[in-house]
Amino acid sequence: MMIRVCHGTRIWLFLLAVACAPPAFADDPDNCLACHGYRGLSAAGQDGQVRLFYVDPSMSIGHRGPHARLACTDCHDQAEVSVIPHRVTTQVDCARTCHLVNPDGSQQRFSHEPIAEVLARSAHKPETLADLEFSDGALLRPGQSQCLYCHDEPVFRDALSQIPAFQPLGGRTFDRCQSCHADQLSVDVAYVLQHIATRLQPARPAIESGQICAVCHSDERILARFEMHDAVASYWNSFHGKATLLGNEKAAQCVQCHVASGSSVHAMLAGSDPRSSVHPQQIANSCRSTDCHPGASAQLADATMHLDLAEARDTLEFFLAATFVGLTVVAFIPWVLLSVFELLHGALATRKRLHDPAIELAERLLDTREGRKRLKRYTPFQRGQHWFLAITFTILCVTGLPQRFAGQPWAATIVSAFGGLEVNRAIHHGVGVALLIGLLGHLVYVVALIVMRMFPKDGPRRGFFSVLTSLPMWLTIEDLRRTVHLGLYFVFLTPRPPAAGRFSLKEKFGYLAVFWGTVMLGVTGLLLWAEQWASHLITGRLFSLSLIAHTYEAILAASHIVILHLIDVLLAPHAFPISPAMAGGRTPAEKLGLWHRSFVEEVAADLGVEAAE
Repeated sequence: MMIRVCHGTRIWLFLLAVACAPPAFADDPDNCLACHGYRGLSAAGQDGQVRLFYVDPSMSIGHRGPHARLACTDCHDQAEVSVIPHRVTTQVDCARTCHLVNPDGSQQRFSHEPIAEVLARSAHKPETLADLEFSDGALLRPGQSQCLYCHDEPVFRDALSQIPAFQPLGGRTFDRCQSCHADQLSVDVAYVLQHIATRLQPARPAIESGQICAVCHSDERILARFEMHDAVASYWNSFHGKATLLGNEKAAQCVQCHVASGSSVHAMLAGSDPRSSVHPQQIANSCRSTDCHPGASAQLADATMHLDLAEARDTLEFFLAATFVGLTVVAFIPWVLLSVFELLHGALATRKRLHDPAIELAERLLDTREGRKRLKRYTPFQRGQHWFLAITFTILCVTGLPQRFAGQPWAATIVSAFGGLEVNRAIHHGVGVALLIGLLGHLVYVVALIVMRMFPKDGPRRGFFSVLTSLPMWLTIEDLRRTVHLGLYFVFLTPRPPAAGRFSLKEKFGYLAVFWGTVMLGVTGLLLWAEQWASHLITGRLFSLSLIAHTYEAILAASHIVILHLIDVLLAPHAFPISPAMAGGRTPAEKLGLWHRSFVEEVAADLGVEAAE
């Protein structure tokens, strides 16, 4: 809606602004804030756009930005703003010479003209910026400074992060100095040090910096015009970008990679320029700077930081990601069908199963002390391993998945609850190491079990492969036959499920999946964690592949555990509200008789208990 304001109405708005305005400030020699300090000061132009003319007084009075010591007329033509309403026709030139007013009243000349000279030799030269055509129309009015594409009113960032002892704006940090050097020390030292401390860190917060770059580097029309890809979108999907989204200010940002160390951000060069910090001949040194990966080899630079899998269909990274997606589908869908059919049979055939001879045999065995002991499918040590795995895996999911889905609001909430990304990562790494130690302990347990069976105290010795294939979790040819039988049972073509032993086919596959997944996550996780050391052993390309493998394997494992495994141990009719097998070690008679019939019959034969007719 277009709002037209006549000349008389503007006068009344001005008088209202003056009446409501705060008093004039000493740091505002032209008394501009008498009107512009009023928050509602605005007007509609002939184009129908409403423009806000409010200026935050704290920027000047509170010395929150580097323009605090400038008078408004240092940038705006005094002849044009000395009349009310203002007759501004000359656009602000950011490269003009300014006069900074020192606290003693003296003036100091200052100019951004050197910056304009640097820009003229950079990738963002004025003629390039003048040729920009945005998808939603022009962002600047004719004649406005091109600096506004990247800059607005700058604000000093918190100096305490760089100089903890420095207390800006009224602190007593400099009282000790003033006791001897009151005449020599500038009374404006707090402002000067705040300016210096601000420049010791990036001028903008990390996320805000990326948003500034996205103005051009994510605009579809500009990307097509200069034949570029959306570098900002791919950055947010990268390892560094996700860390930035989770509040890590130390993660590499656009400026830190695309500007040579120690250079001005205005001197950014195109990647094709041999002097550019991201040129193929220079990028390794950029990655190995003292602020990033100082101990890494040059191979680390081969990692693909701006990888977009949707557009990289002919790359090994895309093939690996597609493979994991396929594995997830292949493994997930049959398991879902297995769980659904199992629940369906549980609902339809409960009464019939209560009179199953195997269930009755299991109940009779569980009524005896020796029967209960022999029918415990998990020893206390095995149950301890299970709970150790459950706890460590849960912590790894809670601390790891937010790093993968960093752009989601819940991710930042979880990371903040842990005390920030650095603490979150430390917990993730520590628990990951604990999980690998647990895996090593389990391997020692399995090897010890094999050795004891190979060399029993009161029996003949057995061969290694004979013992290995006899382990309860080893898949056999009989298991393949049971798989076919299970399919027939689920579609009601046979009345009873296959006679499984101590562990069912589903449990065996689950065990192997956990074993394989832990190894995969452990190896890739260690490579990513110790990237500086590992870069001397593997290429940077393998880091990208490791990150993909680590991410997709974690998603596969988490989805399987949360969606499928918990259904089996929480919602199944014989387990609800929770399976007792991992609590006290006792498996319900119904499950023993139905899914572990061979195990029940074997124990009954050893104890001389016969099945009912």
